[in-house]
Amino acid sequence: MKTVDTNRNDRVAPMLMAVALLFGASAFAKVAAFCAERGRMQGLGGVAKADRDPDGLKGCLEQARKTADAIKGKNLFIKEPPKENPVKQVDGILGDEAFVAGQWYKAGAKIGDATIVEVRPTYVTVEWEGKTTNLAPIGAATSEPSGPPVARGEPKKEAPAEAKKNEGKPAETPKVETAAAVEQDDPLGWLGVTLSPRLRAVLMEKWNSASPEEKARAQEEWNKMSDDEKARVVDQMEQHM
Repeated sequence: MKTVDTNRNDRVAPMLMAVALLFGASAFAKVAAFCAERGRMQGLGGVAKADRDPDGLKGCLEQARKTADAIKGKNLFIKEPPKENPVKQVDGILGDEAFVAGQWYKAGAKIGDATIVEVRPTYVTVEWEGKTTNLAPIGAATSEPSGPPVARGEPKKEAPAEAKKNEGKPAETPKVETAAAVEQDDPLGWLGVTLSPRLRAVLMEKWNSASPEEKARAQEEWNKMSDDEKARVVDQMEQHM
């Protein structure tokens, strides 16, 4: 019996040792695997965090910048002033050109967002935002009513003695000859006003390039104005030169 027990003990001891080694190896493997997995997860988390933060920050900054630009562009806190027609007045007309703000313009020219539609002898048609407006030079709007036929008929009311005295006097003939003589010496002498050298040069350039019909029409419209109206028109043109 002792021999059997001895043999059994000899076999049990190695078996227990083997089992202990297996458990130890298994525990060591589990601990090593846990440590490796934890390190891998921490590495992935750090990479993800490093990749996520810059993009997220850039996106937020970009969105904030776009919002600020949109607010500035819309002027949410500033009331925009109403638009005004850039052509407020016409200072003069010569032939087919209008004198506006110190410059000469023909039909079809643009002044800001306004368009010169037509240049007439007594007014200029301007289109702005779909609306048309007729603008006359200063004094031209009242030039036609200021010379009614009554003024021309006043000589008929003269006394008979005065009428007889003036019967044989060709009053108009000397004026025509004088005007022709003045025009030969000075093409702008028919204006009857004093011009600065600069304004004279500009008007001479326009006058020389005008057709005979345009010259006749300009003279006709100019002669309809009173002396005060002519002086005002010349002053306006001088100021805008």
